[in-house]
Amino acid sequence: MSKKQINYSDLSTKELELLKEIYIVSKVKSMSHNDLINFAIENISVQINNTIGNDEELEAWSEMEEFFKDEFENTIADVQIKIRSKTGKQNNLKNEELNPKIEEEAEDKKIDMWED
Repeated sequence: MSKKQINYSDLSTKELELLKEIYIVSKVKSMSHNDLINFAIENISVQINNTIGNDEELEAWSEMEEFFKDEFENTIADVQIKIRSKTGKQNNLKNEELNPKIEEEAEDKKIDMWED
């Protein structure tokens, strides 16, 4: 007769919790530094980027606020500046592509200070 395979339902809640804890600690200890970094990036990315609804967005916001502490407002300001400058550059590129002659005409209209 073959031995019955044990299943999670065969363990008590406490036994299952302890088994999970042992697995977590053993798994983390077995991972290389790069594996740990990649794992952390992946998990934090999912946690922060995949927010759905106001409650989860608020939770992500609170976590970021707690992490950045006193630098949170400065970090937000830096982000806004970067995005606005990119948006401005994109708008300028679109305008230049649509009206390439505008700059040429503007240069032609410049008055040479040596001309009378």
